[in-house]
Amino acid sequence: MTDDRRSGLHVFDLDGTLLRSDATLSAYARDGLNALLDEGTALTVASARSAVAMRSLLAGVRLTLPVIELNGAFLTDLASGRHLAHRTLGPAVTAAALDALAGLAAEPVLTTWDGTTDRVLYGACTNPATAWYVAEKRAYGDPRLSPCPDPYAGTAHARTAAVIAFVPDEDAKATVTVLEAALGTDATVLAAANRYVPGWTEVQVAHPQAEKGLAVRHLARTAGLADLRLTVYGDHLNDLPMFAVADRAVAPANAHPDVRARADVVTAANDEDGVVRHLLDGAGPC
Repeated sequence: MTDDRRSGLHVFDLDGTLLRSDATLSAYARDGLNALLDEGTALTVASARSAVAMRSLLAGVRLTLPVIELNGAFLTDLASGRHLAHRTLGPAVTAAALDALAGLAAEPVLTTWDGTTDRVLYGACTNPATAWYVAEKRAYGDPRLSPCPDPYAGTAHARTAAVIAFVPDEDAKATVTVLEAALGTDATVLAAANRYVPGWTEVQVAHPQAEKGLAVRHLARTAGLADLRLTVYGDHLNDLPMFAVADRAVAPANAHPDVRARADVVTAANDEDGVVRHLLDGAGPC
């Protein structure tokens, strides 16, 4: 392996890429990332997950660069949790999303920020996917969790990073269509099958500029690394925006077919720590 593979700035997705299918980081991957960091490799993560979750999932990894959380809604200092930049929804757009979800009888979960405090507002958790979403956060002691019987009141004086609803897979397309019609260009609507609760799809409403490509470029400028070669690693469709701005895109073998098609390199699968092995010992394309 040549040093050239490790040069530049490296930005990793988490679930399905760095993390194994049970949502854990292997000891090999942790130690490998630390070895790369110790030799001076510039690397960080960009995920749909929050910084709180990252601190738990990446415990022991000595990251120093800011992280991209919630698909680009926040650029955040991981150690302190301080947001360095945000792309979030105002109360009016959030209320419109809530109206549309209410018409579909879909239960919302909202991630908000009032300029000081981050919160995850949730209700009765009436389906297994929503219950899993909240229970997972409770399991790692997420301090943002806030029961909220009235999401309109809870978001009236805050910015909203994400409005999430879990719907049966067969309802996902119709849900996206309704939300897009209601919100127009004021928000982006994404849908992805929940890999941990089969049969349910996570539908997310976010700011139209809350995407990984813009966030990665902002990160590079903020960190003074904009002149370095950019290599990104991802497995799902929400990673394609950062593939589009990268000099080099890497996908594990388990990635979505559209992601593999856009990758410059395909490594071994996430359950084999493919992307870290690729950097450490040059494990070749599949």
